[in-house]
Amino acid sequence: MALLAGRLNRQVLVVILLLLNFVSSAAYGGEKKSKFLAAYPMVFKFLLFWWCVFVFAVMTVYIADHLLYRKFGPAKVAWRAEHIFRGVSRDDLWAQLADPSKWSCDHPVLQTADVSLVSDIAEPKKTDEDSTSDKVDEEVVSDKSAEERPFENPKKQFETRKLGQLKKGHGMILRHKAESGPQAGTFFCVRECSQIEEPADGPYLLVMRTVEAGLGYPFLENTEVSEVEIFPAEDGAVRCKLTGMAEVTSRIFRWWANLQKDSQEAAMAFLESLENQASASKEKQKS
Repeated sequence: MALLAGRLNRQVLVVILLLLNFVSSAAYGGEKKSKFLAAYPMVFKFLLFWWCVFVFAVMTVYIADHLLYRKFGPAKVAWRAEHIFRGVSRDDLWAQLADPSKWSCDHPVLQTADVSLVSDIAEPKKTDEDSTSDKVDEEVVSDKSAEERPFENPKKQFETRKLGQLKKGHGMILRHKAESGPQAGTFFCVRECSQIEEPADGPYLLVMRTVEAGLGYPFLENTEVSEVEIFPAEDGAVRCKLTGMAEVTSRIFRWWANLQKDSQEAAMAFLESLENQASASKEKQKS
């Protein structure tokens, strides 16, 4: 189906380009062809010609972008950020990354999304094949509602669990905030904790991977991977490094949406905000 759709798109583009070539030739062709638009004023023909040039240029860019994707694959978006934290312990910082139960409402993740933890990302919840006819009817209704309201929930079913520290193979579902407008409450993405380590003499490591995406998600599904390392304290300072990478199909979209710059700035802002969150959590524990 995808191959057929790609062929149809190319055929439509070819037809459009041929029509544009015919109209521009009719407007500025020989004496016989010029009679095609003889009844129209010169200003109209001038604007029509440059409109055809503009549309031709846009189509050319679109086709070139598609060919680049076919030849070289998706476009990469990468980010890297480091921050030195002072006055907070490594465990306090770690809690702001790996333990959603200790996040306040001002946490950078909770400011833009509602979070619920789920278990067994790699093996989502399965329905009973020997279900009764009543259960089958319920599933049909559920499927119809999903068609009417796409992106409201993940495609797969996951078992939710109490807020606590992330575990390998488990993860979280992010939804748009309840007061975020038309997209309020809709599904944004599922993030899996693919690796988590807390060695005593080495850096703490947290690797998160997006396994399913919903409405408003800018990257290709199952391509975004982020890695956070928190190194042991040295002279009262804790170093944190965040790296990540994702992919998009269109290089034009990557440039137009400014994804590379925005992703880099978001990574820096995320680390800087963690310092305030860790400090506030530390003060709350003292009081």
